[in-house]
Amino acid sequence: MQTIYAAISPLVSSAVIVVRISGSRAAEILKNTNIRGLIDNIKPRYVYNCRYQGSVTDDVLLTYFKSPNSYTGEDVIEISFHGNPLIVSSAFRDFEAMGFVTAEPGEFTKRAFLNGKMDLTQAEAVAELISSKTVQGIDYSYQQLKGSLRSEIEDIKDIFIAILTVIEAHIDFPEEDIEDAHAEIVFDNLKLLHKRLTDITGTYASHKIMRDGFRIAIVGKPNTGKSSLMNYLLKEERAIVSDVAGTTRDYIESEFVLSGVPVSLVDTAGMRFTEDAVEQAGIDRTLSVLKDADLVVVLLDGSQAIEDEDRRVLEATDGLRRLIVMNKSDKDNVMDGINADCVVSVKSGNGMADFISRCGEVVTLSDADRFNKAVMVNSRQLGFFNQIIECVDRLSQYDSIDFDIFEYELNSSLRLLSEITGLSYTEDILTNIFNNFCIGK
Repeated sequence: MQTIYAAISPLVSSAVIVVRISGSRAAEILKNTNIRGLIDNIKPRYVYNCRYQGSVTDDVLLTYFKSPNSYTGEDVIEISFHGNPLIVSSAFRDFEAMGFVTAEPGEFTKRAFLNGKMDLTQAEAVAELISSKTVQGIDYSYQQLKGSLRSEIEDIKDIFIAILTVIEAHIDFPEEDIEDAHAEIVFDNLKLLHKRLTDITGTYASHKIMRDGFRIAIVGKPNTGKSSLMNYLLKEERAIVSDVAGTTRDYIESEFVLSGVPVSLVDTAGMRFTEDAVEQAGIDRTLSVLKDADLVVVLLDGSQAIEDEDRRVLEATDGLRRLIVMNKSDKDNVMDGINADCVVSVKSGNGMADFISRCGEVVTLSDADRFNKAVMVNSRQLGFFNQIIECVDRLSQYDSIDFDIFEYELNSSLRLLSEITGLSYTEDILTNIFNNFCIGK
C-alpha cells in the first residue's frame, strides 16, 4: 500500500500541528531532517528534537513507531510542527514530491483494522470516542475500543457453537436418536441467546443519546407558553413570546446542558389544526420532530378548559416518552380531567424546579445503566443483531429439532456475527464506516 500522510490535529493556527505518516516508506522522511544519519538506527518510541529541512525549515519533535507496534500496524512517523498552517502545507508539498499520498477520511484506522490491530467494533468505537457528546458516552466508547463488545460477541459465538456441536453430532450420526438432554441443551441455549442478544440491542437508544445528546421537544396548542418555557430553560430570549396565536410557524432548536448531558431543546409550532397551508406545514414539521425526540413535553394551559386541540395533541403524543405539564398555575386552574405530571407557572417560576428535576431524571436514565455492561451498539451493529434475534426466535418456535434447518440458521447467524466484528466484510461496508471518520484518524 502507498505511504499516506495527514494532519492529525486541526490544520489551523495553533501552538502545534501534528502530522502522521504511515506506510513502508515512512522513515524516508528522515532524509529531510538533521537526524537523517539515524535512518537505519532510529529508536522506536523515542521523541527526537530535531530540525525539519525541506521546502521550509522548522524545529520539530519527531517520533517513530516501528511496524507492527504502531496505531496502523505499519511504520509510522509523527511530527509536531509549529502551528502555522503554511509550515505544514509546505511540508506536505515535500511529502507529495516523495510519492506519499494524502490519507482519506479514516484511512489510518482502516489500515489498523486491515492489519489486525483492531476489529470493526473497535474501529467504530474510535469514531464514537471522538464524537460522543457526553462523558458517559466517552466512557463506553473507550471500553469498546478496548474490546468490550468484541468480548460479548465472542461469548455469544461460543453459545452458538455449543448448540451446533449437538446439531452436527446428530447429522454425522443420524442413526442415533437425539436424547432429551441434548434437546434441552439446544433450547435452553436458544433462550440464553435471546436474553444476551436483546440485552445488547437494548442499549441502542442510550448509544444514540450519548453520541448525539438528548433531544426534548415542547409541543402544545398555540399560546400555552411553549416559547416562554424554552426561554426559561435557556435563560435567554431565544423564542418570540406573543399573545398572537400561531407566532411560531416552524420549530426553533437550541442547545443547553441538563444534569451534565447536552440537550437539544426544540420549541415547535403551535398545533392548531386549521386549513391554513402555512400553519399545516408547521404542524407537519412538528409531528416529524416528535418522532425523533427522546422526550416530549406536552404543555397545556391550565387556565382554560380542555379543548379539542389539547386532546389532539395528547393523542399525537400517546405512546411517546412524554411529560404532561400544566402551565399557568398562577391563574385559576379550570382544566379538568387531565392527570398532569407537573403543574407549573413559567411566568412566576412556581413548580419549575420540580419540572426541571423530572426532565433531568429522564435524561440521565439510560438503558446502558440498567444493562450494566460496557457495551453499546450503533445502527449498523443493531441491524445485524436484530437479524440474529429473528433467527433465534424462529428456531425457538420449533417443538422438535429439524437438524438441517437448525444447522443452516445457526451458521447464518455466525456469519452475521462475523460481519459485526469484520471477520468477514465487503469493501462497501468498510467504505460506509470509514467515510464517516475525520481526516487524520
